[in-house]
Amino acid sequence: MLNRLTHENYILPSRSNRHATLDLASAIDIFMDMAMEHAELLNIGITEFNKKNLFWVAAKTKIHFNREVQMAEEVQFATWPQTPGKIKTDRQYQITKGEELLVCGKTEWVVINSQTKAIQKLETIYPSDFDFCMDPGDTEEYLRLRDFKDGEPFGKYKVRCVDIDYGLHMNNVAYVRAIEGLFASADWDARGFRDFQIDYKQSCYEGDVLYFTKKEDDGRVYLRGALADDTTIVLALLS
Repeated sequence: MLNRLTHENYILPSRSNRHATLDLASAIDIFMDMAMEHAELLNIGITEFNKKNLFWVAAKTKIHFNREVQMAEEVQFATWPQTPGKIKTDRQYQITKGEELLVCGKTEWVVINSQTKAIQKLETIYPSDFDFCMDPGDTEEYLRLRDFKDGEPFGKYKVRCVDIDYGLHMNNVAYVRAIEGLFASADWDARGFRDFQIDYKQSCYEGDVLYFTKKEDDGRVYLRGALADDTTIVLALLS
């Protein structure tokens, strides 16, 4: 059974930014698309999950760029799930060119019941004969992102219909695009971010307004996205 999914492809214009390089949100978009494709091949994707009222939910994502990936550059994309814990599991992602590792990342997933929203145990999710890939991938731990209430205002974002996914809440990559859009181009370029982590704390929905605040410490930018009632929705770190 296919425990690792790989594709050879180009970095397309739809995945590229003003510098003709792969942008942050598009890299995560590619990872999410491959995660869905692999899950479908394993019969643990949307097709089979719909029958069981189950749904994959991203809890957090981290990504690291070793270098920029150019538009039209031919690369290999790879993804594989790691052996799950009781209720959480990591899925690894890589973009490589030959032996060169360009981008790596991982997402922590949970499975919920789409009707009750209850988190499900993972012991029966994967096929019983599934041989998990032993490649450790990104071995760095997720950082503990602490909530904060003393940041400076950094912008706001109104959730639009195009941000909503099949779960009827804001899509996990839509948050990343919203965060990218908070920065002026010159500021983003000057900072030269290589690492990004986002923790999804609560869901938000079409028409909601996210108010972002920022704290900086030793070259790291911490962001908090919250509703008007101060409910924390996402926490993020860029460095």
